[in-house]
This record gives sequence, structure tokens and C-alpha cells, in this order.
Amino acid sequence: MAARIYALGILALVSAVLLLLTLETGATFTAPTSNPSNQLATATLATPTGTSATVQANGGTVRVAWTMTTSTWASGHRVYRATSAGGPYAQIQQIAGRATVTYDDVPGTGTFYYVVRGYYNANGANWESANSSQASAKPLDHFGFGAIAAQHSGTAFSLTVIAQAQDNSTVTGFTGTVGLAVSAGSIAPTTSSAFVNGSLTQTFTITGPYVAAETIIATGGTPSRTGTSTAFVLDHFRAIAVAITNKAGGVAGKPESGDTVTLTFNEAANPATLGACSGATTSGNDLLTNDANPDTMTALNTSLAFGTIALGNNGYFSANKNAKNSTCVWSGSDTVLTITLQGVASVGTVAGTSTATWTPHMWMTSASGEAIDLSQTPSVTAVLF
Repeated sequence: MAARIYALGILALVSAVLLLLTLETGATFTAPTSNPSNQLATATLATPTGTSATVQANGGTVRVAWTMTTSTWASGHRVYRATSAGGPYAQIQQIAGRATVTYDDVPGTGTFYYVVRGYYNANGANWESANSSQASAKPLDHFGFGAIAAQHSGTAFSLTVIAQAQDNSTVTGFTGTVGLAVSAGSIAPTTSSAFVNGSLTQTFTITGPYVAAETIIATGGTPSRTGTSTAFVLDHFRAIAVAITNKAGGVAGKPESGDTVTLTFNEAANPATLGACSGATTSGNDLLTNDANPDTMTALNTSLAFGTIALGNNGYFSANKNAKNSTCVWSGSDTVLTITLQGVASVGTVAGTSTATWTPHMWMTSASGEAIDLSQTPSVTAVLF
């Protein structure tokens, strides 16, 4: 009887010790005999695969995509980004669950490198897989332009615009549109068609005055990006030169019959818009010589209508007269009008140089019907007449 009680006591003691050990140590994981690498007991997560980084249609969003970790017990995925190939990488997103396998990033401009890791963070753990393969993307930084030759106001031309990254490579993922503006005048249309593989070629028309350095500005994408073309000439029908020349044997600086006034345009004018004076038809009474400050010559009527030439000095004419029946000759395919003065009276002599400035009148048009650019007022500094 005593021996049986002793045996029961020993058994109770062993049971108590086993219970105590269980309470103190908690659960343990035991790897299966085959010990595959994605089993929880080894604390190793399978690496996500097939990582890609693609710039989206708006140019500024990069979509990172991957194939999920095959570790079914993983908590999810973490996305990392770097600005140098190979890192160092900084975590930019943690995504719970294995089902979501894309993440949209808006990193700014430059070149960006992405990797994805599987992670497990249950029960206080913080395990990660190795990095996935690296993927890179270059979001939209600016818009570039193809070469632009000199253009003419009101004439359609073909323009190429390219969505470009910071290193000037083409952002083929951009398929949005851009708004267009110009530094002077107006452009039509003001919104482009959609880009194809990061490039656009479309016909546009700029309307405006003559500009020696016109530029086109394109704006588009999200976030908004811009680009400005190199400068080019925007031409317009305009006056480009005035010359006042003394006749052979005449007195320098003194207006005399036989002196010439030569007016030059950048392209063919419509002679009818400068009056009937041509060949046998003279200026009649339309060419006025004015005693003013400064003295001027004006022609604003049906026989001759070139506008006003300010002579830069008030010593040429002593009274208001007209150079009656002056003659006109067109040359250079109607780009040059030479007026030979006749009937000049009440004159003086200005021995030094003066600056003559020609202001065309508003009714002049080109041969194609374009109104003259009134902002262009050519001048000449010389001993006049």
C-alpha cells in the first residue's frame, strides 16, 4: 500500500513539471522533414517575382506591379524605392494581404528604381523576403519640340511635341494631351490631340504680328509639366526698309525734284492698297510735304497712300506744300516701291544726319490680303535727300 502511494506521488510530480514547462515556453514550430524554404518554421519568405514599373498615361504616375510571394502565410508586400540603381532603398508602401499586386507611386522627376519584398509581421515578428528583381521608371519632366522653321502668321504648319523625362528620353507611357500657348499672338487649336507613345505630330496655326523670336509653350500631365520650344521667326506682312536718296548732282540734305523715296516690304504687297500711282499714273496732289516738328511727308489718299515718313528734323520744309505729280515704280515682284519726287517747293537744307521713320497706313495689305503689321516702323539714319 505504501509503495502504491509513493508511485502515485511521483506521477503527480512529473505531470506538474510538464505543465509548468508548457506554460513557460509557449508554442513552438517544427519544420517538416522536407523543410521547404517558404515554411514558417524557417522564418524565410519567398521573394515576389516579375516586378515592373510603368509610367501611366498622365506621365507622372508610376505603376509598380509584381507577382505575389508564394508564401501563403505572408502578411503582405512592401514596396521600396531608390534614386540609384541597387539602392539604398526606402520603403514607400506596405500593403496588407497577398491579393493586391500593384501600387501607384508619384515620385517626381528623375529616374527611380523599385523592388518589392514579402513580409510577415504577426505575433510581433518582422520578417521580410529578399528583394525582388529591380524595375525602373522615368516619369514626365518636360515637353520637347521638333525643329521649327520660320513660320508665317495665319499659315498652318506641322508641329512635333515629345513627352520627355529628365534625361530627355521619350516617356512612351504618356498618352495625354497638352495645352498650347505662344509668346506673342495666338495659336489654334489650343489643346492638342492625344499623344501616341509619348509623341504628337499635329497641324497648328499661329496668328500674330511679326516676332523675331516666337516660342510655343506646351503644358500637360499630372502633376503639370511644361516645355518651351526654341525661338523661331513668326513673319507677317510688314514694312522693312525706307531710304531717301539725293538725285545725282543734287544738294545733299535738301529736298529736290528728282530725289527718291524707296519703300520696301518683306513680301509682295497689293499695289492697289497703296494708291493708283504707278507708271504713267502719278501721285497727283496726294504726296504732302509738311513743315512740322519734325518735318514729315504724308500720302493718305487714292492716288498715293504710303502713310507718314517723319524726317527727324524741322529744317527741310518751310511751308506745307505737296510734291505734285511724283511718279511711282514697283519692282522686286511688288516688294519695292520707288517714288521720284516732283514739284518740290519751299525747302531748306539740313547738312547733318537725320533719322527718318516710316509709319505705314493701316489699309495696306499683302498680295494675299493680309493686313500690314503696324508695329513695324522701319527707319534710316543718314544725310537725307
